[in-house]
Order: sequence, then C-alpha cells, then structure tokens
Amino acid sequence: MSSRDLLRGKAPRVANSLAALPLLGALLLAGCDLPRYAPSNDPLGVQEPAREELLAELALPPAHRDLRTRSAESAPQAAALPATETSAAEAAAPSTAAAAAARARATGSLQLDEVLDSVLQRYPPYLSVLLERDLATGRVQQALGAFDTVVSGKLGRNFSGYYEATYGQAMLEQPLPSGGSIYGGYRLTRGLLPDYYDSRTQRGGEIAVGARLPLLRGLEIDARRLKLRQEEIDRALADPKIANARIDFVYAATVAYFEWLAAGQRLRIVRELLALATDRVEGIQRAVERRFLAGIDITDNERAIVQRRVFVVRAERALERAALALSLFLRDEDDDPVVPGEERLPPEFPEAFEPDRSRFRAEAEAALRDRPELREIHLLYDRAKTEEGFAENERLLDLGLVVDASKNIDQSPYADRNELELFLGLDVKLPVQRREALGRLQQARTRMERLRIEGEFARDRVLYELADALSALETNFVQIEETERSVALAERMVQAERRAFELGRSDLLRINVRESDLASAQALRLDALLEYFKASAAYRAALGRDARPTEGTER
Repeated sequence: MSSRDLLRGKAPRVANSLAALPLLGALLLAGCDLPRYAPSNDPLGVQEPAREELLAELALPPAHRDLRTRSAESAPQAAALPATETSAAEAAAPSTAAAAAARARATGSLQLDEVLDSVLQRYPPYLSVLLERDLATGRVQQALGAFDTVVSGKLGRNFSGYYEATYGQAMLEQPLPSGGSIYGGYRLTRGLLPDYYDSRTQRGGEIAVGARLPLLRGLEIDARRLKLRQEEIDRALADPKIANARIDFVYAATVAYFEWLAAGQRLRIVRELLALATDRVEGIQRAVERRFLAGIDITDNERAIVQRRVFVVRAERALERAALALSLFLRDEDDDPVVPGEERLPPEFPEAFEPDRSRFRAEAEAALRDRPELREIHLLYDRAKTEEGFAENERLLDLGLVVDASKNIDQSPYADRNELELFLGLDVKLPVQRREALGRLQQARTRMERLRIEGEFARDRVLYELADALSALETNFVQIEETERSVALAERMVQAERRAFELGRSDLLRINVRESDLASAQALRLDALLEYFKASAAYRAALGRDARPTEGTER
C-alpha cells in the first residue's frame, strides 16, 4: 500500500477530521495563560518604619554643635535653605541651582551634571551592567520553552512478519500552567491487523485526545514552574543590581570631580604664593642697592621662589592625576575619555549649606524603602520561599489522573472499533525516603533564615551610613566656617606684616612666614570643602536617591 493510499480518503471522512480542529486549537490556547511573578508584600519587613530607638539614637545632636554655637558670632554663617525645599543631601549638592549650572556651561566650566550625564550615558562599566536585564530576559524566555506546544508525527510500515500495516500519526501536546499536559491528534493505520493490536484504526482513522493531570505532587508547583518563577525573580533582581551599580558609579564620579576641582584650587594657591615671591625680586634688589636691606635677603627670596616652584610642580602633577581619573567618567560622543583641561576648572567650589538634621527620620525611613540592596534581599527571600514551596510539594504523593479518549471516524473494517473509547486511571509513585525533597526543604529554609539575618543587618547598615554621612556633613560644615575665619585672619596678618615691612618694622622672613600661614589656612579651607562635598555624595548614596535614573539620562 502506497503513502498515497494512506492519505487518500472520501470527502465525508475529511469533513469529520476537520471537525476535530477546534479541539486541537483549544490545546494550543491552553498553554498561553502562564502565571507571572509578582513580588510578595515585604516578607522580611525591610519596608517597615525604622525602629524608634535606633532612629532616636542616631538623630541625637552631635557634640560639635557646641563648637558651632561658640563660633557663630565670629564666623560668617552660610544661608540655609528651607527644609521644605531640599533634603540634607540635596542642600549640600552642587547642582541644585540650574541657573548657576547654565552660566558655568556658558563660560566653559565643567560642572558635575555634565560628568554624571556622561556616566549614565557612556560609562562602559555602567553600560555593561545594563545588559543584565537582557540576559535575565533571555533566561526567562528559555524557561518559557518548557511550556511550548510540541508537534510530533510518526509514519511507518511493517515490511516483515505475518501482518503488514502502514501506520501514521500526527499529535499536538501542550504542557499546562497548572501542571501536567494535554494532547490531541489523529492516527491512521492501513492493513488488516489482529484484535490485540491497540493502535489499529478504521479506514478513516481516529481522533485521540488525552491528559495527564497531577492531583497532589505537581499540582501547586512543579519543576517547570519553579524554573520559570526563579528566572522571573532573577529578572526582577536585575533592577536592584543595576541600581546599586548606578549609585556606586555616581558616587565615584562625584568624588573624582571634586578631587579634580580641589586639585585645581590647590594649584591656584601655590601659584599665587609663587607669584608673591617673584613679584618682590625687583623691589628687593632696589632695596639692597639703597642699603635698606642686606644682600642675604635676595638669597632668601630666591630660596622661597625655588621652594614654591617645587610646590607648583607637585600641584600640577596632582591636578593631572585627578584629571586623568575624572576622564574615566567624562566621555565624548564617541565614548572616548575626555581629560578636562585646566581651563575648564570652575572658579570656586559651590556654596555649602548647613545640613538639616530635623529631616533625618523621614529620610531614613525613605532610604529603608529605596535602597536597592534591601530590595535585592527581599527578592532573594521570595526566591527561597518559592523553593521551599516546591520542596514541600515534592514531599507529597505523586498521584496523577490519566485520561485518554479516542473515536474512529469510519465504521470498517473492525467491528469493535466503532464506539467512543474512554480510559480513566490513576498513576501513583512515591520515593520511600524522599531524601531529595527533604534536602531541598532544608536548603530553602536555611537560605530564608540567612536572608532574614542579612536583612536585619542591612537595615542597620543603611541607618549607620546615613548617620555617619550626616555627621560628616555637619562636622565639615563647621570646619568650613572656622577655616573661612582662619583665612580672613591670615589675610589681615599678611597685610599688617607688609605694612610693617614698609615702615621698617619687619623683615622678609616674617613676611614669608605670614604668606605661608595664609596658604596653609586656604589649604585647610579647601580640605574642609572637599570633605564636605564628599560627605554630601556619601549621604546621597546612602539615601539611594540615584537608584532610579532621571528621565533622559540613560542611554
């Protein structure tokens, strides 16, 4: 019998076969409604309000408040922004004034906003981390493959033996989101076969449908759904991983920017110090010629010039090193590093504002909600909880309902194949020791306990980082005030010493000492400003404000 004979049939038989197509379509639709992962409501309590005792302890005013009070009358007080307009970190941030940033760009000064925009759009490590989403999405797609509709077919013929027959089969099998699977298809045999041959069909073939449905183990969850749920959680985990990287990179870029700015300010200080010594050369020579000064004063001034040139060379090297470090974050449109030149240095540090400790409690509670590492622990706990549910389910009896139904389309040649055939049965299996399930359960519960401990410590660490950064902000703000007063006093002493020198009541050595004192005071003020803005960056990172990029900043 040829394959043409196998596939050939009368029009009524074809019509009867087509009548089964809606049933096969239903099989395909059965696998479309797959469950999707939705995070649970804070299983670890990481989003609950912070503990009152710890928050109260961390919000206590520091001891250096007394120093600020004592210096308030003698030091200039920086204007504080209203608490309703800015947080403690935002008040300290240098990019709060959009107008100032626009003016700086117009004059060519490099501002922090430009650096951070470059980080979020062109910084290679950040672009690499962003690919984590695509990787996780690909793994979810791979896990969904376990629910793909499977099309199978068979076609064959017996070429030896007493009975000769041709057999053909086309089947669809659809795994179900609720566990188990259903199948349906068409079978056809040609040739005279014995009664005990189960696959024999009438001349028109038969339509067959069936299912294997779990009743205990595999009903709530099975290996396929576990894998899909794990990959969906891993895809959700990509967001806190990216957010953590964004916070770290923004913090590192901010620190690099202010270290570059501080290096430029130090270079200006030592250059001004060198200029003072070189500007005095002609005046000292004339004074020596007129016997107002001794000849050794020329030598002493030359010594000061040489020493200050060394300071300038060192400061130039420090600025170059800081510019190279900043170039890792600052990139052009071709993604190449841009080493900022000295001409791009802003004239001064941004204004420093006094931190507002009264907002600490609200900001701490917001940080406990926004910090990505807490979100990451939350998702990992969900993952372990899912694995626990799977392990619990694996301990159950593997009891399945088996359903198989078939109906022949034609009436001949077998008299016993004309009726609808329906089979219902149970399939039972149970490992006696169940060691695999028990081992899975122990691992899952251990992970949950470990994550609970890590979650508690992570909350404590967030509060510590906030309190430490706020303390550093307050301390450095006080230091800025005190060093500004020190600079003002040192400038007065330099002017007084120069006036005394003109009147013959001082000498060149004392002037050099006063100028060095002024440079030291300026350097101390610069150090206080640098530490203040580094603490500001640390406070913003502790708040998790950069966990989500602003619109249009990401590539």
